[in-house]
Amino acid sequence: MASESKSLPGGLRRLRIDSFALIESVDIELGSGLTVITGETGAGKSILIGALHSILGASVSTELVRRGADRCRVEGLFEIDPNSTTAGRLAESGVELDDEGHLLLCREIRVEGRSRAFINGEMVPVRRLREAGRLLVDLHGQHEHQSLLNPDSHARFLDECGGLTKQADAVSNAFDMLEQARSTRTQLRAESRRLAEEAELRQFQFAEIEALAPLANEDEQLEADIRRLENQTTLVETAGTLQASLYTDENSIIDRLGAARRELEALSEIDESLGPHLESLNELVYGVEDLAGQLRHYADQLEADPERLERSRERLQELRRVMRKYETDLAGVLARAESMAAVTERGQDLEREMATAEQHEADALAAFHTACTDLSKGRKGASATLSQQVGDGLRTLGMEHAEFAIHMERQEDPDGLYEQDGRRYTADASGVEQVEFHVSANRGEAPLPLARVASGGELSRVMLILKEIIAERDAVSTVVFDEIDTGISGRVAAAVGRKLGALAKTRQTLVITHLPQIASVGEHHLSVRKSDRDDRTVTEVTSLDADARAEEIASLLAGDTVSEAARLQAQEMLR
Repeated sequence: MASESKSLPGGLRRLRIDSFALIESVDIELGSGLTVITGETGAGKSILIGALHSILGASVSTELVRRGADRCRVEGLFEIDPNSTTAGRLAESGVELDDEGHLLLCREIRVEGRSRAFINGEMVPVRRLREAGRLLVDLHGQHEHQSLLNPDSHARFLDECGGLTKQADAVSNAFDMLEQARSTRTQLRAESRRLAEEAELRQFQFAEIEALAPLANEDEQLEADIRRLENQTTLVETAGTLQASLYTDENSIIDRLGAARRELEALSEIDESLGPHLESLNELVYGVEDLAGQLRHYADQLEADPERLERSRERLQELRRVMRKYETDLAGVLARAESMAAVTERGQDLEREMATAEQHEADALAAFHTACTDLSKGRKGASATLSQQVGDGLRTLGMEHAEFAIHMERQEDPDGLYEQDGRRYTADASGVEQVEFHVSANRGEAPLPLARVASGGELSRVMLILKEIIAERDAVSTVVFDEIDTGISGRVAAAVGRKLGALAKTRQTLVITHLPQIASVGEHHLSVRKSDRDDRTVTEVTSLDADARAEEIASLLAGDTVSEAARLQAQEMLR
């Protein structure tokens, strides 16, 4: 850099970018105080901000990888006072500085779609990078500039400027808890209503199955019993015939086995090696005798029982009727009965769960009410202070008769979540008030909504003042402004430049600008240019010395053709 400013609490000391969009490779050293960044439209200033965004945890795309490279990489080296508030907040979030008080944030994007984040060389989830980045840099871009036109964002600005972020977070968290409790209660109530609507049919079906009292596999057992009862005569006759042929008939199997045993006994007296065969034959004899006895017993037990047969048939018909009704087998019928019993038990549990859910909702509503009340009290005091601060700031930036007011209103709603003095009001995650900024630029004119009356230049000035207040409140080490000079020029631009210079005395400040009045205030000056190299467009970032700065500011004054008068004016502005 051209010069070194006095030491500030810390900030971004080095930014290295490789293969990021049009940037092939740049390595930028950044000093304390105010650094201005200039360059023609389309030169790549927004690419520089995009690279910084990436190491602060923003979403990235593979389209950012420079054509021909397999990855791009961005590194930002921050220097933090170990005793500062920022270091303490980083430690609370689990991020530690190295021994020299440095913090290295890195983002790598691979062309195949993967993105990796690193803190001090250790790979971390992107959310950790985002958490650390939020504590280090307040980056104001064009999108946030336009957010002033949306009243929904004004409560956030008020809370940030008034040091009410903890109270605002408490409201948001309490609202989330309330919504969760309400959702749980709603789901339980819907389930209870559904069970109640189905209760009559369910009770009838359960009573029907319970009265039938089916047993597992009972239909299969009944089918077997019916087959046996229907074929009883055949079973008795056949069992008797088998028993006779085995044991009682002349020349029965047992008689023939007896004759064979006697012959084998005679042979075994001659050859003792036949003894084991004799034992096998004896086992056959005993087996036939046992089987014949069992058949005789089986036949004796069988009796014609037409009443039992009829009962079994009727029982099977009842079981089949229920199975047809519920379009399932007997196991499915039993499972249905078990499920209905469980639903009945669930209904009893629901009553207890509903009571618990209602209590949780009441507790969550009370916590939300308390958080909203606390935030509202803080906003009442903060709004008066902020109105005075912004009004004073606008007057120093060329709006001599400016008035700034913050309107806070509550909307009555009979179903609102917030109740006070017997009235209910709409409330959500942002609290109970609708906050809107009003401004008047002219003497005697009542302040009107900012979105209706503010010009681009007036919006820029309001945003600059808000950012100055937020930066001081949050103790971030680096503030970055892109598009902060929209709609201003001349004397107002010079006033904005002085305001930025004042901010840079306490915070490292980076400003992308196209105005010479602002560029001339910077302590350091970076120029962003596009050039052609090997038939490829390349964005380059150059640190300008005193002579180069004068030439750059002269070009901002004069345009394409820089006159000697423009050079003299630029040198005078720098002096």
